[in-house]
Amino acid sequence: MDLEEYINYSEEKNISRILNPETAEDNEEGDKEDDSIELPQVSHKEASDAIHLLKLYLMQQDLSNVAHTEHDTALLKLSGLVRKLQNASFKQLTIETFFKSAM
Repeated sequence: MDLEEYINYSEEKNISRILNPETAEDNEEGDKEDDSIELPQVSHKEASDAIHLLKLYLMQQDLSNVAHTEHDTALLKLSGLVRKLQNASFKQLTIETFFKSAM
């Protein structure tokens, strides 16, 4: 393929249009609405209950001892993380720490 042919590729779609300000604002508002998917809030208790439910589910499965140990270890770490986040949410922050975490 020749360099000139590569730069001016004939099958490339040339789309040119003139946007008026009203149409552009409508498109921007439509884009903002699509990006505003909000995740539901999950409490620490709900997360702990879900981990407990997973433990019960895995106990009912016919898995090897090694698999049970691996899953128990992973769920224990996850449980510890949830407890750590819960405890951190109870601690009173100093003003400096509050503003550092807000940034």
